Amino acid sequence: MSLPVDDADIELLALLRDDGRASVTALAERLQLSRSAVHQRLERLREAGVLRGFAPVVDSRRLGLGVAAVVLLSAGPGATLPWQTVREGVQALPHVEYAALMTGETDVLLLVRVADFEQLRGFLLEEIRRLTGARSTLTSLILDEVVHRPFLLPGD
Repeated sequence: MSLPVDDADIELLALLRDDGRASVTALAERLQLSRSAVHQRLERLREAGVLRGFAPVVDSRRLGLGVAAVVLLSAGPGATLPWQTVREGVQALPHVEYAALMTGETDVLLLVRVADFEQLRGFLLEEIRRLTGARSTLTSLILDEVVHRPFLLPGD
């Protein structure tokens, strides 16, 4: 169930998307609202689970993780593994920045970041093989990340 939001909430979230470290005072000035009104909006958004936290935005390449790949993982036809088993196995994998269970021909989508192709090879040939039920993978290298938004707002 979604929380009803107004234009000021959307603008507040857009400002936080641009600068998650902005002070309540700076946000209030930009929104032309009082500090207490902005604080109340932030609390309402937190309590409703819309704002789940604040996190830094990190450039993985500058940390030495210069190879990124999308790995599509399939459990194969007739797989009878419970989703919880697949979920737990995927959560335990190293090098995974994002994972999603999917419908269709592929069961899991992984966004993987590693230092080099040797580490990617190890991930694909060793780590994935340890994953119970993994039958096949399709790996695509990411050449350039064109859009990377921390979140979308209605209307984006």
